[in-house]
Amino acid sequence: MGIKIDEGRILSSAGRVRHMGAAAVPRLGAKVRTLTTAALALLAQSGWSQEALPPGFVRLREVAPSIRQDIRYAGPFNFTGQIVPGYEAAQCIVRARAAEALARAQARLLAEGLGLKVYDCYRPLRAVRAFAAWSSSSGGDTMKAVFYPALDKSELFALGYIALHSRHSIGIAIDVGLVRAGEDDVSPPYKGGRCDGPFEQRVRESSLDFGTAYDCFSDRSATASASISANAQANREKLHRALAAEGFRNYPREWWHFEFDDPSAPTKAYDFPVR
Repeated sequence: MGIKIDEGRILSSAGRVRHMGAAAVPRLGAKVRTLTTAALALLAQSGWSQEALPPGFVRLREVAPSIRQDIRYAGPFNFTGQIVPGYEAAQCIVRARAAEALARAQARLLAEGLGLKVYDCYRPLRAVRAFAAWSSSSGGDTMKAVFYPALDKSELFALGYIALHSRHSIGIAIDVGLVRAGEDDVSPPYKGGRCDGPFEQRVRESSLDFGTAYDCFSDRSATASASISANAQANREKLHRALAAEGFRNYPREWWHFEFDDPSAPTKAYDFPVR
């Protein structure tokens, strides 16, 4: 639930705005006040809040509500097996210009019967540091069989899957895949076979096969991998083509990772929580 009532305007979490003319507000009188009070009470009970973001950042739902979200680090089904520090809500936050570019890519894809699904957007600096600490510590490998079945977690940093710095932390990088428009949304997932195994045995993130699941630490995750099916290669190309047309660059080791070309973006990492 997400409804904000402000001076006669109702804004749903899906981003649809219904404006009530200024002359209509007095006529509604007590009914509006009653609705406002009831809505605020419900929001308080649900723990919902719409805190201000740093300048230049937006919540993707406010710009492109049709883009699906499965923010994986806000839950335990990720390579660490735990909710990641800094993720207090399953919410995609991103730089405004990147959000607008995603909205344009989404419109392009919807015309083809497809749609975007994001897995991570802005990432707090504390999360980046937590990943590095996790990779160099003992234990904490309960999700090895799913996300890095052929590797030891101590190898992930050297192989480039984990880094000390991330463009996610300045709000211009996104982790994203494709779904068919109108297909059932099965997120968030809680189980699945090895991420680079057969499509039918992997976690169901989409009805489209991309050769591996999201966040799979495997050679098959490389965008140009020749070890995946022609169908999976074609799906990767569709994703790449739609985002490249709007100014995104892909990270070659991960088919899902894209960075928006925004010269105005800051260079210093942010550490505000995702909420």
